Amino acid sequence: MKQKNTLKLIAVATNFIFEMLIALVIGFFIGNYLDGLFDFNGLLAATFMVVLGAGAIWQFIRRLIKLGKSS
Repeated sequence: MKQKNTLKLIAVATNFIFEMLIALVIGFFIGNYLDGLFDFNGLLAATFMVVLGAGAIWQFIRRLIKLGKSS
């Protein structure tokens, strides 16, 4: 049983890494595109990266809480 929880924890952590990378890349490209349209000099790229990164962290915390309740 303990091995099953360990594998779930590893899966959640690995998923978090990929979600964070994808969120940062998407935030960068969307923000960079909008910066080009509105001439904000990187402000929107940084904002989108922070917001999407925070969303990935929030999902990670929710999954950890759910994992803790199930064990």
